[in-house]
Amino acid sequence: MTEGGRLALSNSRLTGGPIRSSTPPVYCSLQVVPLNIHTLSTLFTYKSARKQLEEQLEGLTAATLGIAAGPLFVFGMDFDHLRGQAIASPVIASSEALTGSEAVTSSDAITTNTPASQQAITIADIQLKVVDNKVFDSESLRADRILQSLSFQPGDTYDEQRVLTELAKLEPLAEEITLSIEPSADPGRIALIITAQRPNKFFYGFGRFPLPTALQGPLRRPVTFTIDNRASGFALTGYGGLANIGDSGQSIAVGITGGVNALGFETDYTIPLGDESGIAFNVANQRGVETEFDNGKTNVDLPNGDDPWVHRLGGGVEYFRPFSDQLSAAVGLSYQRVTIRDGAFSSDMFSRDELGSRLTVSDLGDDDLLTLNLAGELDARDDTREPTEGYRLLFGMDQSIPVGNASLFFNRLSANYTHFLPLNLFGFTDGPRTLVLNAQAGTILGDAPPYESFSLGGANSVRGYERGEVGTGRSFVQATAEYRFPIFSFDAMRRNVTVGGTLFADYGSDLGSGSAVIGEPAEARDKPGSGFGAGIGLRAVSDIGTARLELGVNDDTDVTVMFSVGDRF
Repeated sequence: MTEGGRLALSNSRLTGGPIRSSTPPVYCSLQVVPLNIHTLSTLFTYKSARKQLEEQLEGLTAATLGIAAGPLFVFGMDFDHLRGQAIASPVIASSEALTGSEAVTSSDAITTNTPASQQAITIADIQLKVVDNKVFDSESLRADRILQSLSFQPGDTYDEQRVLTELAKLEPLAEEITLSIEPSADPGRIALIITAQRPNKFFYGFGRFPLPTALQGPLRRPVTFTIDNRASGFALTGYGGLANIGDSGQSIAVGITGGVNALGFETDYTIPLGDESGIAFNVANQRGVETEFDNGKTNVDLPNGDDPWVHRLGGGVEYFRPFSDQLSAAVGLSYQRVTIRDGAFSSDMFSRDELGSRLTVSDLGDDDLLTLNLAGELDARDDTREPTEGYRLLFGMDQSIPVGNASLFFNRLSANYTHFLPLNLFGFTDGPRTLVLNAQAGTILGDAPPYESFSLGGANSVRGYERGEVGTGRSFVQATAEYRFPIFSFDAMRRNVTVGGTLFADYGSDLGSGSAVIGEPAEARDKPGSGFGAGIGLRAVSDIGTARLELGVNDDTDVTVMFSVGDRF
């Protein structure tokens, strides 16, 4: 073999929240080895975190452009000049003139270099070299954490696909990891040289942390959006933090959400354990005009005429663990002090609205809520970004423990099931055509405080209605059928954006349980309790997420236009 190979990966922590690494820390010294290679080939290059953030913002802009361009395409505009092929990710490139410890990479060509000989190649040795600010440093990274995570060992047969897969798994352990293949005098044996750069401990991103989670807070997504504590109106959420604190694998994150009727903060600390499990702690302060007290046909305010703002202050601890590639779960204990006030920064508390209906269970206007939480996910989709077949099941249980003035005692059960089916009905270009079927349900046994009940309506519930406009109940059922079809794709700002259309129909009902909620907020605001909506939409999908523009018509013939970031399923 006359040619070697080099694999490079740069760590990107833009979308996953705090890093959950489970490998136990092992301190060791590192061996610095020379690279006597005159010609190497770059197989893969993963862009740096800073570069990916820039392209993430550009990709969001591109997705927005896709949403804007969609209607023009449907009405006959010529978008041939916008169509393009997907940008390869990771980027496959070729590189020449790599000597010593300095590599030169290029993305001008796409190629994969494999050994010229087709005979079995044996791995003779695996060695590690660490780079810290372009200086070799034997203390900056733990060798065993990298080497122990590899499934291939000296003496194994070299399998390129296996090596590439294993190197991709090392991404959380270093800012950049490269694999160099060094030939030997024996053409049937090679040495693998791993070069690792000290991790960039800072991470940042937009949106919420991934499921499943048993914690409560503005950065935590619930099992079903009907129990989402987000306020009505437009809001943005982002976070930043430090990973691998003290080379321990632990991380801390701070997030904020803000909008027209919302303000929230959350701080999280994650400690990895074995088997990809871990413990996470959070402290959260969330304030907003929540949907259970808003968007009815009848407007009900506080006695002073202001909107009721729900304030939630608390925190919790959870243990999370994957049980297989498809099944994962989290269990935790959370505390919240819930108060109703007349503004984001007001100190005045209210226990009843202007009609005398209860807003809190306690007459003092503050409820203590201590809950044992369980959340799980069974994910058998073929793709997490743009699934075309498979299914996903989310389930949760929240058991309150009576404490404080309210002494609330209830058990809340919820489930969310989505099935994806390939269905070739129609489309405007090549691409997946998928029928999405979704069913959700939930119920509360025991006390049903209004701020913990199920609220129906909105872009993630029954489209054609505003958020919470259908009703707020002790129980609910919800069903959706959505057909997705391709329209066109284009390249913008170095991102490939695929624009597709949707036809959808949603139905939701509180099963007549609105009057069983403490304070009867839906009854007081004249919410119907059930509703049907149907419409059309556009979806712009890139590798950083999904943007949705949807037009829904409800069974009262009201029309609602909704813009959302993120998939609803």
